[in-house]
Amino acid sequence: MFTQLKALIYKDLLLDFRQLFGLGGVFLYVFSSFFIVYLSFGDIGGTAWITLFWIVVLFGSVNAVLKSFAQENDSRSIYYFQISDPVAVMLSKLFYNSVLVMTISALSLLLFSLLTQYPVAENGYFILALLLGCIGIAGNFTFVSAIANHTRNKNTMMMILSLPVIIPLLLPLIKISVKCLSPVEWSMLQSDFTLLLAVDLLIVGVSLVLFPFLWRG
Repeated sequence: MFTQLKALIYKDLLLDFRQLFGLGGVFLYVFSSFFIVYLSFGDIGGTAWITLFWIVVLFGSVNAVLKSFAQENDSRSIYYFQISDPVAVMLSKLFYNSVLVMTISALSLLLFSLLTQYPVAENGYFILALLLGCIGIAGNFTFVSAIANHTRNKNTMMMILSLPVIIPLLLPLIKISVKCLSPVEWSMLQSDFTLLLAVDLLIVGVSLVLFPFLWRG
């Protein structure tokens, strides 16, 4: 299993570096989205900063993650089906896409912090929420990409399915982020973090359980 995971992650890395225009388009989207926000709103802060930050991260992640299965043709998928464990395939996608979303989030956070007033008071809790949110976003969009890959209109189905299913993850994530704007105790965040972690575990668990059935289909 571990050997397959390493090989599959390396394969995804090679695919992205062979098609640098895809990754370049994602990062260009992040840069352009930020500068549109900056030119439109100027020096933002507080709740507006949190809202715009997560909008940029969310839509940047959509463009990056939803191509994870779409970029592989049917013959290649059949080949992977013959030599790979479907759980290993899904785990490799989840890991790779989580790192990709974390990179997008780090870039967005750097841009927002350098060129606007950084309003977050509780950095530790905010970074923890950011990491859990990235895992949840990556898991959500990865599984949606796997489902949409079995339909004729892949891109349309991806957009239809992706945004509604992300709402249960965004609600606790934004609540935590807003609370981190001012000094706060762990007891005030514990229930939100518990919910966020539960949503992450549910997304990953459902993906690993159901993906083998999609894979065989």
